[in-house]
Amino acid sequence: MTVQLWALAAAGTVVLAAAGLEAFRSSRARRLAVGAMSAPAADPYILYFTGENCTVCRTHQEPALAKLGPVRVDKVDAIAERELADRFQVYTLPTTVVMSAEGRALHVNYGYAPAQKLDRQLAEARNGAMLERTATA
Repeated sequence: MTVQLWALAAAGTVVLAAAGLEAFRSSRARRLAVGAMSAPAADPYILYFTGENCTVCRTHQEPALAKLGPVRVDKVDAIAERELADRFQVYTLPTTVVMSAEGRALHVNYGYAPAQKLDRQLAEARNGAMLERTATA
């Protein structure tokens, strides 16, 4: 009887720990989602949705992102951060989202996006920001 009680207590502890971890992940995803849409940044940046088992992410997308130079890339685990992934309708990995400095999604690339394409999208985002600044000045 005592062994069964200990086993039940251990199982309960594991369930509570898993629930706590999921609550933490959920709250982090909400903070990221809010930040991704409203937190101003100095320059346009990229949200990079990936997964632990994504081969294309490791072999193609990450080297392409490394070619971009000094650009902020926020790497997001699409499985762990499901709420944020759902917000951008991420059903394919990798997915890259070019964000404006103001936190608006400008370009969404489902699947592999080459460095040239991302560089062009970032340049468009920078040029759009420059046009907005000159129009308001």
